[in-house]
Amino acid sequence: MSGEFYELGVSLRPKVMHWIDEHRRIIGLVLVVGGVVLLGLKAWQATATMRSLQSRMAQAQAMARGGATHIDPAAVGALVMGARADVRSLRADLGPLVWLAPRLAWLPGVGGDAQAVPALLDMADGLTEAGVELWQGFAPLLDKPGQASDAPMTQKALAQLVAARPQIERARAALERAAVARASIQTERLSGRLAGQMQKLDALLPLAQVGVGVALAAPEALGQNGPRTYLILAQNEDELRPTGGFITGVGEVQLEAGRLVSMAFRDSYAVDDFSQPYPDPPEPLRRYMGIDLWVFRDSNWSPDFPTAARQAISLYRPGHPVSVDGAIALDQQALQELVDALGPLTVEGAGESVTGKTVIAYIRRAWAPEKGNMTGEWWGQRKSFMGPLAEAAWKQVEAGQVNWIALARALVRLLDEKHLLVYLQQPETEALLSEPGWDGALQPSSGDFLMVVDANVGYNKANARVQQAITYEADLRRSPPQATLTLIYTHTSTANYPCRPEVRYDPVYEQMMDRCYWDYLRVYTPQGSQLLDASRQSIPASYFMSQQAVDNQAQVLEPEVGKSVFASFLVVEPGKNWQTYFKYGLPAGVVRRVGGDWQYSLWLQKQSGKLAIPTVVTVNLPPGAKVISSSQRPTSTQAGRLQFEFLMAQDTYIEVRFRD
Repeated sequence: MSGEFYELGVSLRPKVMHWIDEHRRIIGLVLVVGGVVLLGLKAWQATATMRSLQSRMAQAQAMARGGATHIDPAAVGALVMGARADVRSLRADLGPLVWLAPRLAWLPGVGGDAQAVPALLDMADGLTEAGVELWQGFAPLLDKPGQASDAPMTQKALAQLVAARPQIERARAALERAAVARASIQTERLSGRLAGQMQKLDALLPLAQVGVGVALAAPEALGQNGPRTYLILAQNEDELRPTGGFITGVGEVQLEAGRLVSMAFRDSYAVDDFSQPYPDPPEPLRRYMGIDLWVFRDSNWSPDFPTAARQAISLYRPGHPVSVDGAIALDQQALQELVDALGPLTVEGAGESVTGKTVIAYIRRAWAPEKGNMTGEWWGQRKSFMGPLAEAAWKQVEAGQVNWIALARALVRLLDEKHLLVYLQQPETEALLSEPGWDGALQPSSGDFLMVVDANVGYNKANARVQQAITYEADLRRSPPQATLTLIYTHTSTANYPCRPEVRYDPVYEQMMDRCYWDYLRVYTPQGSQLLDASRQSIPASYFMSQQAVDNQAQVLEPEVGKSVFASFLVVEPGKNWQTYFKYGLPAGVVRRVGGDWQYSLWLQKQSGKLAIPTVVTVNLPPGAKVISSSQRPTSTQAGRLQFEFLMAQDTYIEVRFRD
C-alpha cells in the first residue's frame, strides 16, 4: 500500500511543481498577506497587553499616593504578579517582532523606539522579576499590626530581612540585568514620550538598587550579630557649619537584634571632658572665635562628612567608654519633614501633639528661658526637649503606625538634598551610601567641580536671615579654561544691630537671627586650579574679638580630599548685602575628547544644611563650536554661550558636548 502512495506522489510531483511555478506570484502574495495578518495579530495582542500593563502602573501610582497604611496586601500582590505576567505575555505576543524591531531603526519618528524594543523588554523583565522577589520577601510586613503583644516593628523588620535574604539577592541580580539593558538604550534616539518615561526610570532604578543593597546590609546595622551604637548629630543650620550646622545636641543610640537597647540625648556642651587631652582647633576657629581647643561641638569643620564624622567620634567624650559604629547628622529641615511623615507625635510635657509644622516652634518655646532669666538651671535644661521628642518618634516607628511610603519618600528627599547625612563604619553599607552621595562625602569628579562652603563663626543664628546666590562662568575659549565665581549674600533682617563680636544668648531665639553674619568662606574646585584674582576688602578691627582689622584677601589652602581650596572672609550687616568673586584657571582636563566630540562637565555639590540656592551657570564655548547635546536644558542660548538658571536643591550635574 505504501508503495502505491509513493508511486502516486512521484507521478504527481511534476504537476504540483508546474502548478506552483505558474501561480508563484499568487502564492507569494498569500504568504505575505498571511505574514502581515499574523504580525498584525501579534501586534494587536501586544497592544492589549501594553494597555493592561499601563493600567497596572496607574494602579500602583494610586496606591503609592494613598500611603502604606491604606494598602491592601492582597491587592499589592495581585498587582505585582499581574505586571510580571503582562511582561512575559508581551514578550510572547511580540514574538518575531522583537527580532524585526531593531531593523526598523530607519523609520522616521519611531525608529529609535523600535531599535530599543529588545532592551526595553529585557529591562521590564528584570524590573518585574525584582518586584515579584521583593514582594514575596516582604509581604508579611504589610500585614496589619495585631495585638499589643506583637513584637516591635523594628524587630519584625529585622527578622523579615534575614528570612528574605535569598529573594533580596535574586532581586539585586534582576535589577542589575535591568540596569545593563537600560545602559544599551540610546535615550537621544527615543520619541519624546518614551524619553520622558526613561528619565523617570533613570531617577528610580539607581534608588531601587541602593535600596536593595541597604536591605542586604541592614541586619548588620540593626545589630543582628551584636550591639551597634550610633551618634545622632543634631545640627542647627541657623548657625551654618560645613556639614550643615552647629552641633547643638547629640544622641547616643544602641541597637541589638532590631531592638532599642538605650537612647540618650545630651546638650553638645555636656560631653566635654577636659580631664582628657583635646587637639588644637582649625586655625579659623581660633582666629575668629577665640577657640583654644577642638571639642566635639565644633568637630564638623570639614565639608566631607565621613571626615567630619570620624572627627566627631574621636572627640565624643560621654564620661564612659563607648564604641561608636557610625554617625547620622540631621538639621531642622530634616526634623520637620520626618515628624511630618511620622504623623502627630505625643511628646511628654509638650501639652499638645507635635507635628511637622509645629515642631520648630515647640523646640524654641522649650529652649526659651522663663521670663528671660538665663540661670544656671536654665543652661543645664535648655535642650532637655530632645530626649522626649526622640522617644515619641521611636515609639511611633515601633508601633508600626506610620505611613511608610511617605516616610521613605521623605528620607530619600532629605538624603538627596543633604539635610540628612549617614556615615557607617561598615564597608559594605558605606559603599552603598557613597554611590548616591548620601554619605555627604566630597564627590570625585573627572571634569569641573564647584562647592561653596560657608561657616558661621559669629556666635549667632544669622543664617536664618541670610540668602545666598551663586553665579558661575566657565570660559572654554581660553587655554587652559578659566572660571569666575560670584557670590552674593543678602541679610534680610531689618534690625539695626551693630557688628559687635560677643558670646551671648538673647532671651528670644529669633533675636539671635538679627545679628551680623561673620562667615568663613571656602570654595572647593578641581585639583590643580590656580587662583588668578579675587575681591578684596578690609574689615574694621571693631568687628573682631582680637580688635585687629582683617584684610579679606583670598587664600589658597592645602588641597582637601582631592580638591583645590580657596578661602575668604566676610561680614554681612543686617539689611545689607555682600558680593565677592574668585577668578581662577581650571585644569585643561575639564574639557576632554569623547569619541569625535569635546565634552565639558561640571559637578555642583550643594553644602549640607542649605535650602535651594538660586544659581546661574554660564558656559562659553570655543569659537565656531557646535553644541551636540546638553544634559540640562539651557535657559538661554546665544552664539557659543549656554546659560543655565535653576534653584540648586541638591547636587547638580551639567554636561555639554560640542564639536569644533
